[in-house]
Amino acid sequence: MKGLTDYITTAPWEDILTILFVLIDDAYKELDGEFIPNHKHSPQGGPAFSDSEVVTIATFGEMIFDGAEDKTLHFIRQYHLSCFPAILDNGRFNRRRRSLAVTMEAIRCQLRDRWRIDHPLSSEVTSLRLVDSAPIPICTYTRGSRCQSIPVDWRDEWFGVCTSKKSKFFGARCHITTTLDQMVDTWLLAPGSYDDRKPLIALLEDRQGLDIIGDKGYISEELDDRLWEEGEHLLLALKRQNQKTQWPDGIQKILGRLRHGVETAFSVLTTAFAIGDPGSRSLTGLIARTTTKFLAYTASFFLAEILTPQLSN
Repeated sequence: MKGLTDYITTAPWEDILTILFVLIDDAYKELDGEFIPNHKHSPQGGPAFSDSEVVTIATFGEMIFDGAEDKTLHFIRQYHLSCFPAILDNGRFNRRRRSLAVTMEAIRCQLRDRWRIDHPLSSEVTSLRLVDSAPIPICTYTRGSRCQSIPVDWRDEWFGVCTSKKSKFFGARCHITTTLDQMVDTWLLAPGSYDDRKPLIALLEDRQGLDIIGDKGYISEELDDRLWEEGEHLLLALKRQNQKTQWPDGIQKILGRLRHGVETAFSVLTTAFAIGDPGSRSLTGLIARTTTKFLAYTASFFLAEILTPQLSN
């Protein structure tokens, strides 16, 4: 998306940290208690280094340092220690970050919903969702059978094929839905061997009456029926040339053009937030780091809106 991540290279990083903390802390305070960790061993009032500070620094690291935790923490200690005087050592920070994965996703949902309230879509497109997936390699394909990040009994399911690049990978496949303005609505990680159709029902959980635009990988009469039964969803998948039933003239082209939005979202997630290179050593680490990347992507909508006018003056 043009302009979504310009602030990373043009805005003062202290401004990014400040705005990011305010966004995250405000969303954190609105969360239900089930999404807030129980700090049993902390003194009254919570830990000295708050959950909002952990999430802010982790998200900032995804924006500026491609998620490199050591570089991020070293940078904060050297240049912005006054903003985070109680910053944790690297090991404790990593453990806190992993424990906050559910909290970070809840914060992302809060920001997503806030963005939609402030930037409503027209009634004609509010039910439209774009769906796609992308591989997230954990290690090289040849090392997959020895990868310690995935339990032995599960490893066969994590060998996948990326048809667009005509390559094989070992890892997860990230599935997302976005609105037409490229805001990520829902996402999930599935084993790499799962094709795009298998996780779609779970991806649309708690959603109702959506029109889903997907590529040719989502073609399935059985899936069409299940989506309608589960949530009265309509699946609008691009047709293959050899199919007997085709879309009316011009519809295939329109669907293809609209689908570019989700491809652009993945492009930003890949180039600006390195979603294809999580750098995790465990499955819980993969989930936590991917969650942080989606939070960074969502927060960027607010940061771009707030900081771009300031930079243009």
